Amino acid sequence: MIAVVDTRAMREADRQTIEQLGVPSLVLMEQAATAVLAAVEELVQPEDSVLVLCGRGNNGGDGLALARLRHAAAGSVEVLLLAHPGELVGDAAKQWELCRRFGVPCGVLQEEGVEGMEQRLQRARVVVDAVYGTGLDRPLSGLAAELVARVNEAKGTVVAVDIPSGLAGSSGKLLGPAVRADLTVTFGALKWAHVLAPAALFCGEVRVADIGIPRWLLHQVAGGFLLEAEDVARWLVPRVADAHKGHFGHLLVVAGRLGRAGAAALAARAGVVAGAGLVTVATPQGAVTPIQAQVPEAMVDPLPAGEDGSAAGHGIADSLGKATAVAVGPGLGLGEGPKRLLDSILQVWDGPLLLDADALTLLAGQLSRLRDRRAPTVLTPHPGELARLLGITTAEVQEDRPGWAQKAAELSGATVLLKGFHTLVATPGEPLWINPTGTPGLASGGAGDVLTGVVGALLAQGVEGRRAAALGAYLHGRAAELAGRRFGGAVPAGAVCRWLVNAEKELRRMGR
Repeated sequence: MIAVVDTRAMREADRQTIEQLGVPSLVLMEQAATAVLAAVEELVQPEDSVLVLCGRGNNGGDGLALARLRHAAAGSVEVLLLAHPGELVGDAAKQWELCRRFGVPCGVLQEEGVEGMEQRLQRARVVVDAVYGTGLDRPLSGLAAELVARVNEAKGTVVAVDIPSGLAGSSGKLLGPAVRADLTVTFGALKWAHVLAPAALFCGEVRVADIGIPRWLLHQVAGGFLLEAEDVARWLVPRVADAHKGHFGHLLVVAGRLGRAGAAALAARAGVVAGAGLVTVATPQGAVTPIQAQVPEAMVDPLPAGEDGSAAGHGIADSLGKATAVAVGPGLGLGEGPKRLLDSILQVWDGPLLLDADALTLLAGQLSRLRDRRAPTVLTPHPGELARLLGITTAEVQEDRPGWAQKAAELSGATVLLKGFHTLVATPGEPLWINPTGTPGLASGGAGDVLTGVVGALLAQGVEGRRAAALGAYLHGRAAELAGRRFGGAVPAGAVCRWLVNAEKELRRMGR
């Protein structure tokens, strides 16, 4: 897993490395410059012009060190400083002096103005953004904002040092104008701006470079972790040669109603493909035939139906009696019958439980009802559903996805899988997990129902709740990536379901 830190945590890791472990700050700066230069050298030949834009802080110091190293290796490079040289202090001032001694071509933006800046940008094959670091807390204005606008219009490839200038390291918010990088090289750990939208959309490809800050120290201060394939591959349930279906659990999907059988069928299909030994769908009578036709591998238990075609609210006991995990919600409906059905399940069922879609809406404002559950409980809301659960607006959720996901987890005692760009997995008292897989093609009807089936199948197989949510999100997102190669935009939920087997094959090869 790759640590994700905020600005305060990163400063603390830097401080401990320098003051307690005795690594000089200039050594860290040289390591950072070397890492970014290695990325730049992949993009250029020695004769190609590289323009390094430098601010007055340590980010600028990294850029100055990079420029000196390229110049010393006989590479074409020039520096444009967004400060007066006399304003530089500490390691940045030392790097400026080294650049001067090495004869690096340097200019000062305040002296050259917009015209000089434009001329340098036009010459550059690569533009290195080393103006502002992760600690920025205000919108850029004046000449800095003008510089950002010109960089974003430039033809050269933009490489950001640690973070694109204009972004705040501790959140996904946009402060104002910001550099749009093609590549960002950050140091030691990811910052929240690298993984949370919309800021992450300005970072391009993100690489994490080791500059000498111990991994164990970064893990101590991290507020979250980006999942890697090697992590989640270990959580797949082995399928030994003498296994039978009883080894892999029985998933009960309580879902569907008249006119919404497709949601239940997608969840059931995903449960089958994701490895549950048995899958049963408990659904109102009017949805039975469509589900049986679409998912012949699943059993269907008919429930009494109300006048609106949704569940009447009783008759679930026998189905619960044979399950090892229960997933409730897709296409269920929001009337009194579905509400009674959910109440009955919450009162009676004491095994692993997943709540999604309509079940979450029925639970709005009542997260505390789940706190006494002892078995794994997983909630899979999209931002609107999480907003209803918490009694806030969707905009508020999107302003602070990590904070609200963690709040919902603390209130409910459950694992909360907040869907969206870089899906978050929040569990009480634990750092957040961030899922790296997925595609905009998942913004398609039914995709969430497939996720319900995948996570439900993992719960049925005995995977612990937090891991089931994270592994399910990873498989779901990776399946969409693979399926997306066949589609130009939206990826139909059925295609995601079909490609789950390919995503699982990839992980099983890694886990050998």
